[in-house]
Amino acid sequence: MSSNEIHPYNFPASQANDFERKGHPGKFLQSITCSSGTTTYFTGSNFGVGGLIVPASTTGTASLSKGGDIPLAVLAGSQRIFELSVTSVKVDTNGPVYALIKNQVSK
Repeated sequence: MSSNEIHPYNFPASQANDFERKGHPGKFLQSITCSSGTTTYFTGSNFGVGGLIVPASTTGTASLSKGGDIPLAVLAGSQRIFELSVTSVKVDTNGPVYALIKNQVSK
């Protein structure tokens, strides 16, 4: 091993926790809370939303990245994660909606 290589178990001090060293397990790694009466956009630091959890009786709209909208009322109350590529979520009533950022964005 040359002096320029880093042994897999000798991590720089900047990688102080297991998640930075080993990676994030699971399909989703972060959630964004979309509150009632607001529109949340998923660009910049919010980029990568690939799932939604929509509580019962929630109204509003989820806009998909390749076009089209889905009424949140259609998704509401199922107690499951809907895997969708979403550009924004507009929550009218009975939020919040939870937008989940994927662990790895596919190209």
